[in-house]
Amino acid sequence: MSHAEAVHTLQPAAGATKAIVEFATGLRFEALPDEARHYARRHLLDTVGVMIAGAGGTIATQAETVIKSVRPDGKIPVPGRARRADLLDAAFLGGTAAHGIELDDGYRHGSAHCGCVVIPTALSVGYDRKVSGRALIEAVVAGYETNICLARACAPDLRQRGFHPTSAVGPFGAAMATARLRGLNRTQFANALGLAASSSAGLFAFVAGGGDVKRLHAGHASREGMQAALLAEQGTEGPPNVIEGRDGFMQAFAFGRIDKARPISLPPVAEYGITDCYIKPYACCRHIQPAVEATFGLCNDENIAFGDIKKVEVETYKIAAEHAHVPWDDFASAQLSFPYLMGLAARYRGVKFEHFDDKNRADPAFADFAGKLTVSAPAEIDQLYPKLRPARVTVTTSKGTFVRQADEAWGSRIVPLDDKGLIDKFLDLVGPVHGPAKAKELSERLWTIEQAADVSPLVEALAR
Repeated sequence: MSHAEAVHTLQPAAGATKAIVEFATGLRFEALPDEARHYARRHLLDTVGVMIAGAGGTIATQAETVIKSVRPDGKIPVPGRARRADLLDAAFLGGTAAHGIELDDGYRHGSAHCGCVVIPTALSVGYDRKVSGRALIEAVVAGYETNICLARACAPDLRQRGFHPTSAVGPFGAAMATARLRGLNRTQFANALGLAASSSAGLFAFVAGGGDVKRLHAGHASREGMQAALLAEQGTEGPPNVIEGRDGFMQAFAFGRIDKARPISLPPVAEYGITDCYIKPYACCRHIQPAVEATFGLCNDENIAFGDIKKVEVETYKIAAEHAHVPWDDFASAQLSFPYLMGLAARYRGVKFEHFDDKNRADPAFADFAGKLTVSAPAEIDQLYPKLRPARVTVTTSKGTFVRQADEAWGSRIVPLDDKGLIDKFLDLVGPVHGPAKAKELSERLWTIEQAADVSPLVEALAR
């Protein structure tokens, strides 16, 4: 191999690693637009609520059981859990819980979940370092924007190559959040990115079953990104220009050839991506949500009974259509299953957490409904993604044929879940764990996080 081949870096992505380092190190709370601060609070509140509710889930509990069997308790509280963990395990458990019930936020243009990776890391390190609320917000924004710019630049290739974008880009954001809170210098930030890149992972094979591994992806990314920053702090070096360089992230995960790499864009050139992340009102795959909403909207407006449905045709985009044959044998898979979710929408006129229990999933009526459902991805619909998440649903009954198209799902910036709705979601998730009074208190403290001189008492209060 010639020297030129070994060090060759091609445009247009040249300088991507340096740009992320400059953004992450230069970010200051005082310079953040009010809108970016507001959305950072929203996503912090939302993710913490999902973490607390998800902590009692099967996969999060199994993960803690494994950890408990191999090492002693630590000192870091984990939202929703009683047992304290060490710093790395706290991030892993928090990330797994935050992604564990399919209610966490995400970024449509890159098909990546950000909060479930960045926020568990930031809370754990923030507690350990006793940082201020403003410092926590800075770390959250740095982590989100890092993940968003990479997911956006690599979409849709990363997903089409079979990778889970959340865990592929996640370690970078977790590394930047950790580096911010621990006060690393620019060289250490760059090394943290270089080290984090080798922890990028996660296959999308879970659409065929075994959906619990998807939850672990977020925990893995949160932990590995943190560890990369901790190693960089100790002087461990990572490969330079790891995002755009030869044999680096973009080449390996997205394009195969780095001359096809796209430039990354960060604020202030680009808008703050955190302001364009969606918040999920339903515990189901976001790709399927527009079709679900169109279905129960039709059933409500046209007074269509579940038993009257003879045929349902869904036209949507390719990535969503790939969920058409996902089984619903277990809780995790059911939340990703097009047939089951559409059956819930038609039968219950909505999707609720309790609909995924064993009794519901075993009901033969859903298998019967699946036989009436077809899902396709015509070009005129598919080309609208990722600008929109389109789904056209046609329901045929003995009374006639009814059609509805949803171009976006509730919870996006286009069809927003307002602040009141967000707080209500938090209270619904946290109330069963901490009680209604404490849930309300926690929501108020999180909503005013910028006023906290030390976030550790709040993080302590989030644990059981």
